[in-house]
Amino acid sequence: MDQETAVEELRERYARGGLPLEEFRQIMGKLMVTTDPVECQAILDALPPEPARARSAPLGSTQTTRSLPSGRGHRVSAFFGQVDRMGALWDLGPETNVSATFGQANLDVRMARLAEGENILRLNALFGEIKVIVPEGLRIYVDSSARFGEVKVPGHSIGGITMQDSFTLGSVESGSFLRIEATATFGEVKIVTR
Repeated sequence: MDQETAVEELRERYARGGLPLEEFRQIMGKLMVTTDPVECQAILDALPPEPARARSAPLGSTQTTRSLPSGRGHRVSAFFGQVDRMGALWDLGPETNVSATFGQANLDVRMARLAEGENILRLNALFGEIKVIVPEGLRIYVDSSARFGEVKVPGHSIGGITMQDSFTLGSVESGSFLRIEATATFGEVKIVTR
């Protein structure tokens, strides 16, 4: 198991409530100083068993998210660095997962090719920052969750220990629309319209 995968698994376990904050910080510190896959796996294997209720709880939202068959989704990862999807055409649909772990990701949806129908953009900022520019008026459904973090959207902002909000932006009816599932854990997600 590589370091990035181990960090993501630890983050998801913490987000489900499967780890206390202090233990999460200690284990994250151990993962940050190793790139050895065997050591990363050993660190996760040493975790205490996760309570059944935490394993079954959905992450970041009260809604269950659907996964598309492998090969249909895109992944953007800023791990201790910066990733930009701006200034050139890029494929977003039907599903894109973006994570910023101690890093920054910048996306311009105005330059993205959307699939027909629903396009899902999953944003996870863990000690990182994600900025997304969306076209003015495009129909966007937003499910946001903040855990010691902040999610900012025009006309909406959540932040604090544990907050959730769902709302709709834009009114342009077209063959494509966007669903954004934003989670900020000790990080920030900022969505702006232009």
